[in-house]
Amino acid sequence: MNKKWLLVLSLSALLAGLGLFWPQPAPLQQQPKPELARPDTVAKAPLQPAAAAPQQITVTEKVPQPISESFKLLASAYATELELPGYSRPLSTDDEHLLNPNRYIPQSVPLAGGASASIVLSKYRFSYPESVPVTLEINGLQVFDVSVQLVQESSADSAASAEMRGTPQRYSATLEPEDSWNGAFEVQVSFSANGQNQVLKTGIEYHNPVATITGVGEVRGLGSDMQIPLQLEVKQAGFYRLRANLYTEQRQPLALLTATEKLGSGKQQITLRAFKAVLRNNSGPYILGSFVLEKRPAVPGELTQYGDSEKAEYQLDSFSLNQLSDEPWQPDEQELQRLQFLQQMAEQQ
Repeated sequence: MNKKWLLVLSLSALLAGLGLFWPQPAPLQQQPKPELARPDTVAKAPLQPAAAAPQQITVTEKVPQPISESFKLLASAYATELELPGYSRPLSTDDEHLLNPNRYIPQSVPLAGGASASIVLSKYRFSYPESVPVTLEINGLQVFDVSVQLVQESSADSAASAEMRGTPQRYSATLEPEDSWNGAFEVQVSFSANGQNQVLKTGIEYHNPVATITGVGEVRGLGSDMQIPLQLEVKQAGFYRLRANLYTEQRQPLALLTATEKLGSGKQQITLRAFKAVLRNNSGPYILGSFVLEKRPAVPGELTQYGDSEKAEYQLDSFSLNQLSDEPWQPDEQELQRLQFLQQMAEQQ
């Protein structure tokens, strides 16, 4: 993750808690805290007149210097971010977590005697009816009786199991799915070595898709945006968020596109928008892929559900950028208020 996204993530976390720092409309009035008397002096404490009004103290708080410097950085980063709309963010080859949102990263586990083992998966999130291939990689140790089990985290029930076969350094098996699989699962790989049984664990998600991207409509221009309509077949109505990456024909990343819509069931459409500035004078052809389709929770406690796409990516024809205006992006009033607040906090000494 590059420095730009680290700043954005820090900024997002800060803005989520602005209520803790937002200035009050009137000066803060605070009564002095009474000092607790010792037991041996209670009887000697002078009585206060009943009608005496409590003393009021005006408190002025200053932001410590290190925090003020942090606000300067955040204010600068947020000002830069507001130059482009949130639905169309630039992408670069450094944004690995965005270019591969479903990537599974193996973790090597150290074992006795300097040996190590790791579970290797093709990705983190699977959709029905995809099978789940599992590989165990072993270094510096001879193992026996290697097997894999898939356990549903919510119930601890076993969903599938299989023996793993292969070479002394690499064992593999494939778990065949059922349409009832849905949610978070734990992959457990068991083996014996040096007379002891050992278990390695990792997590995945498996979902029966609640919606499927079936195609892309004709790209058109509106204002400063290149609009890309996508057709969907929706099984469950609700609020959906779609994220996708836009690439050049040579697969160079251009933009992360995001759209949120309330969709009914059946054939629906959701439109992604690419702001002219993020296209960097590239008129295509383009490639649209790396889809993440989510059905957002309707009530607290409800889990996010996922959709899929019939194709991993779609080709988009060339598009004349002359159709788009050069108007700069205009942040909304709430975004401008947040920026003003950050700048005010940064100016305090």
